[in-house]
Amino acid sequence: MIMKRNVLGIFLILAFVVAACSPQAKATEVMKEEEEMAEEMVEEEIMAEDEEMEESEDEMMDEEGTDEEMAQTNFVVRIENISTAEGLTVLAPGAYELNDHPVSFFTPGEADRGEGLEALAEDGDPSGLVDTINQMMAGMDDGMMSFVSDVFNTPVGGDAPGPVGPGGAYEFAIAAYPGQYLTFATMFVHSNDWFFAPDQEGIALFDADGVALNGDITDLVYLWNAGTEVDQTPGEGADQPPSQAGPNTGEAENGLVGLVESFSNYQILVTITPQ
Repeated sequence: MIMKRNVLGIFLILAFVVAACSPQAKATEVMKEEEEMAEEMVEEEIMAEDEEMEESEDEMMDEEGTDEEMAQTNFVVRIENISTAEGLTVLAPGAYELNDHPVSFFTPGEADRGEGLEALAEDGDPSGLVDTINQMMAGMDDGMMSFVSDVFNTPVGGDAPGPVGPGGAYEFAIAAYPGQYLTFATMFVHSNDWFFAPDQEGIALFDADGVALNGDITDLVYLWNAGTEVDQTPGEGADQPPSQAGPNTGEAENGLVGLVESFSNYQILVTITPQ
């Protein structure tokens, strides 16, 4: 009996092994593996779709935040002659430029670059400077938010280009993004080659928090000497615009651009107002 039971046990074990090795058993195992793989693939696809949706939502939030941060602000810049009728302050048509990294009109301590500043500073003609800047920037694509360079030449309330005497003003409008800078220049007419302008870095139109500049910015504007024409006493020189026979008639100085520190008899008020 014992031997029969052992033989029967061995037979059952062999039968189980044979059945497990049969094609039908292998097919069943393959099907199970395929089903498990399919389930894993479905789970991975669902996870991938969820991640894509989260990334898409993050991108949309980032874009919305960027749009808010990059919204333009309109400004009006006013350059006013607040001197008395007996004063020497007269302003000439000028140029302005708005940029992400302003193209400065000059570099203090260096000679004029011959790009049009001389004509602005000596004769009140800003057109050459603006043309040079526009040509230089044309075709450039370096990710700038916006760029503009133009002249301001018509006094407020006037109908034609001309100088601004006591009580008058120039105004121009710009639209800027956070991170942009403004620079401008206008001639001090009773001089040979002096002009008002910010420093070479320009004026930041927004602070670090994106708040727009607003109010009196006169303390950011200086009187400069272009160093291109020999200086004569302000208001008395025969080669200054009110007296000279024609443009570019003074003696060349071949000097350097620098601050005018020996003369303070002028009065201007520069304001900027976000709209």
